[in-house]
Amino acid sequence: MRNRLFFVLLLLAVTSLGSPGLSAQNRSVSAPVEVVRCDSLTVYYPRFSRMDLATGSMPSKTDSTVIFCCAAAFTGEKLPTFKHSNIAGHHVSGGQFHEGFHCGPNNGVFTWTPAKGARYYNFSHKNSRPPLKEAAGQGGMGFCQSLLYYNGKRFKGCFKADRANRYRALCEIGGRLCIVDCARNLPFGSFMDGLKALGVRNAVYCDMGRGWNYSWYRDAAGTVHELFPTPGRYTTNWIVFYK
Repeated sequence: MRNRLFFVLLLLAVTSLGSPGLSAQNRSVSAPVEVVRCDSLTVYYPRFSRMDLATGSMPSKTDSTVIFCCAAAFTGEKLPTFKHSNIAGHHVSGGQFHEGFHCGPNNGVFTWTPAKGARYYNFSHKNSRPPLKEAAGQGGMGFCQSLLYYNGKRFKGCFKADRANRYRALCEIGGRLCIVDCARNLPFGSFMDGLKALGVRNAVYCDMGRGWNYSWYRDAAGTVHELFPTPGRYTTNWIVFYK
C-alpha cells in the first residue's frame, strides 16, 4: 500500500509539470508572471489581482504594481496625438466606455470586471456593445479583436495561414488567463496549431508589428524584462495586469 501511494503521488507531481499538448521546456513558478516555454511558443501566466486597458500612454516600468503589459486592439492611423476613435472597435478603459472605429477583422470581445475578482473575465463573439457596456458599468475593462478560438472552436483569424511572423494572443488555458507569444517567426497556421496543442479554449489576437510588439513583464525580484526592444511611437492601447 505504501509503495502504491508513493507511485500515485509521484505520477501526479510529474504530470502537473507539463502544459497540455506541448512539452514544457522551462517553467518559472515563483514569480508574479509564470513563464512556460513550450517548443515554439512561450506562455505568460500573470498572477494578477486586477487588469485594465491603458490608453494613450503605456504604463511606466517604475509602477511596481504592473506585472505585465502588451498591445491589445489594433491602431488605425499613425497620429501624433491620441484619440479613442483611433482604436479599432469600442473599448472600456478605467471603467469608461469609448467608441472606436469599425474594423472588419474584429469579431471578438474580451472583458474583465472587478465584481468577482481576478477570474471574472469573458470572451464574446460579434456584438461588442452589450458586454462592453456591462464591463463599464462594473468598473472594468474591455476591447475588441480578432477571435482565434471561441469555446474551443477554431476561427480563421486575421492572417493567411502561410504568413510568417511573431504572433501573440490573449488566451484562456485550463481556466487561466495568459499571453501566448511565438518564440520565433512562425506561419500563422502553425501558431494556431500550437494554440490548439496547448489546449486553448478562448483566444483573441493581440496587435503586433514593430513598436506594437514592445511589451514587458516583471519577475520575482521586481526586475523588468522587455520582450521586444523598441517601444512604439504610435501605439494607442495596452492590456495591463496588476499584482
